[in-house]
Formats: sequence, C-alpha cells, structure tokens
Amino acid sequence: MIKVMVKKIEWSKLEKEFDILSESLYPARREAVERLNNKKAKLSSMATGLLLQELVRAELGAEPKELVIGRGSQGKPYVEGYPKFHFNISHSGDMVVVAYGDSLVGVDVERMRCRESDLKVAKRCFTAEEYTFITDDEFNADLEGISYSTEERFFMVWTMKEAYLKYKGCGISVPMNSFCVKPYEGVVVGEKLRCHSLVLDEYVYAICVDDDVEVELEFA
Repeated sequence: MIKVMVKKIEWSKLEKEFDILSESLYPARREAVERLNNKKAKLSSMATGLLLQELVRAELGAEPKELVIGRGSQGKPYVEGYPKFHFNISHSGDMVVVAYGDSLVGVDVERMRCRESDLKVAKRCFTAEEYTFITDDEFNADLEGISYSTEERFFMVWTMKEAYLKYKGCGISVPMNSFCVKPYEGVVVGEKLRCHSLVLDEYVYAICVDDDVEVELEFA
C-alpha cells in the first residue's frame, strides 16, 4: 500500500511562524532551508519537511530530531533505520505531495502554465508516441472519456516521466526519450509498473508504483 498526502502550502502561517517552525524541523531539512536564499523556496522547502516529518512520526513513531534522511547511490532519499519504509516527495506552486508506504514509489506534481516552449521541449525530449499524444486531439477523449487540453496532456506525460525516474532513483541521468509512458493506459512501456495520473484544478499529479500496489490519495 502506498498512501499519497497532498497539502496546500499555508504561506502566511509559515512566514509568520518561520523561526518556531524552523526549529521544529528535522536537522537536515532545517539546514537545507537555511542554505536557501529565495524566500519562497525557503517556505516551500519548510512545508515539505513539516509534512514529511509529520507522516514519519505517525507511521514510524520517529520524532523530527531523530529523523535522518539518507541518500541512495543516485540520490534517492530514504529514512535511515527503516529499510521497509519508502517515500518520495514533490512540490510545485502551492502544493506539497508526500507518497509513502511499504513499496517503492515515485511522485511528481506540476503546476500547469501556458508556455509555447513546452511543445518544443516535448518534440526534443519526449518519444514520438508521447509527442503525438500531446499534439493530436484524437487522444483528448481516450482517458475515461474525459477531454484534456494539449497543455494538460503535456504535463501528464511530464509528471509520469518524472515520477518514473524518481521511482527508479536515477533522476535526470536517464534521457527523457529513452523510455515511453502511456497516460491513456497508465503504464511505462516494458515495465511492470502503474503510473496513476490526476488532473485537478491547475495541477497534474503522477504516482508511479509496482503493478500490484494499491494507491490511496488524501488531501489534507
């Protein structure tokens, strides 16, 4: 089972209680926040850390001061001392997402924005099949009979690819066009995985898990 917690960032609260909340963060996250120069980046990093440590405390009983996040050989994070607990995090715009549970997971959220350059990125970095899915309106009713815009289809592909790479723990070292996702089937070609996609308001979410793993989504 993988649980996915989605939470809206409370900017005013974070700004007002910055010093107190900063002190409550687990050590590595507090240091990461302190290193950032951009105010909004500081607050979003803080929001991510607060949600993660809240869930870790609830699931594992580990207090923030005891929480140590390790990194795999390619940078994928894990909670030291709890090898059976897996998690992945993402944030964009006003939203923070933490996916966690007893199996491998990758998660991504992106706030959609209208940019002409997105199609150029898709043409250059995605597979031909993915580019066709994005640009051909014949696909806009293939997902449970729901129509999606070109912009939404672009971000469905983008988030699925990001979630897959984060699931694998290989990051940007793998070329985006070296594998293919199919949003209309929720799969990564050649892999026994499921890539769940959700388009909601201004955001697109993707969760990548093993084919037989159940996903439970919750909005805080």
